[in-house]
Amino acid sequence: MPAIVIGGTPGTGKTKIAKIVGSRLTVETISLGELAEKEGCISAQDKARDTGIINEDCLVDAILDIVDDKSKRIVIEGHYIDLVPSGSVEIAVVLRTHPETLRERLKERGYSKAKVDENVEAEVLGVCQLDALDAFGEEKVYEIDTTDLTTTEAALMIEQLLKTDTPPNRIDWMETLEAEGRLDEFLSE
Repeated sequence: MPAIVIGGTPGTGKTKIAKIVGSRLTVETISLGELAEKEGCISAQDKARDTGIINEDCLVDAILDIVDDKSKRIVIEGHYIDLVPSGSVEIAVVLRTHPETLRERLKERGYSKAKVDENVEAEVLGVCQLDALDAFGEEKVYEIDTTDLTTTEAALMIEQLLKTDTPPNRIDWMETLEAEGRLDEFLSE
C-alpha cells in the first residue's frame, strides 16, 4: 500500500494530525525530521535560521528503505514530503493555516521574529503547496485549512479523502489577503 504523506509549513499541525491518522488507520507514522536525525541526514546547523540543514540524498535513501516495502500502508509527515518518491504516494495532504493564526502559533512556540516571518511568508506564497504539486501532481495533492479545525477534525477529513473521489482543492492566501487589503502585512520588504 502506498504512503499517505502530510506536509505543510511549521505550525499547521502536521505531527499531531499525522499521529491521529496513523492511529485511526492502525499504521506506522514516520516523521521525516526524526528520520533525518536518526539516519544522520542533518549535515549542519544553520544558526541564522535556527534549523538543521538536511542532506537530501541521505534522507531520500532513508525514505526509500521505508517505502520499498509496498505490503503495508504508512503515514509520512514532515516538511520534506516532496522527497518521497511519487510512485509510493497514495495521497499528499498539505496542511494550510491562515497566516495571521500561523504567526501567533509560531510566536507561542518561541520562534525568533525572523523565523516566524520566514515561515509566515512561505505559507502566504504556498511554498509547501507548490513543492507538493511539483512532486506529486495535481490529482494527488489535497489541501486542508487547519486554521479553525481541531487536530481530530483535520485527521477525519484526511480519512474522508481516502474514502471518496473528492476533487483536490487549492488554498490561495495571497488572493485572500490581497482581497482584504492586507497582503503587505505578511510579506517581507
